[in-house]
Amino acid sequence: MPLPHYDNVRDTPLPTDRELVPLLQKLLERANRRQAWVMLLDEESRPLPEIIPTDLPEEPEPDDVVGVRDFLTCIALDFALSTLVVTFERPGPSEIMDRDRRWLRVLREGCMSAGFPFRGPYLLLGNQVRQVAPDEYLGTPVLDPDEDEYD
Repeated sequence: MPLPHYDNVRDTPLPTDRELVPLLQKLLERANRRQAWVMLLDEESRPLPEIIPTDLPEEPEPDDVVGVRDFLTCIALDFALSTLVVTFERPGPSEIMDRDRRWLRVLREGCMSAGFPFRGPYLLLGNQVRQVAPDEYLGTPVLDPDEDEYD
């Protein structure tokens, strides 16, 4: 499926997941590596032309919340926007793992501590972007000595 050209989506508001998730699906296509994507929306929930990837280590560390906050703050201050959209990508099994839950929690806490409006974090596994409800990961501790079996 060809990637959408920015000129074809820039005037399209994405006020709900019904509109946003299909666009994320088209842009990100499939999980290739462990990383987070940050997409920017303007004050009318229209996409800005930037979508920014950042590599993530295998496991989050407690200070990664501060790192995510600082990273997102730098992005938000550089662009006129109203909302950050964060998607966590990782290759491997299509089911959500505890390691994914730990990263989703870190990304959410980093977004919240940055103080900017955000949507997500979404999860890209295989070739599917999905929304993950906070109650699926907020109870998961950031650090866990037992490792999951992917990667």
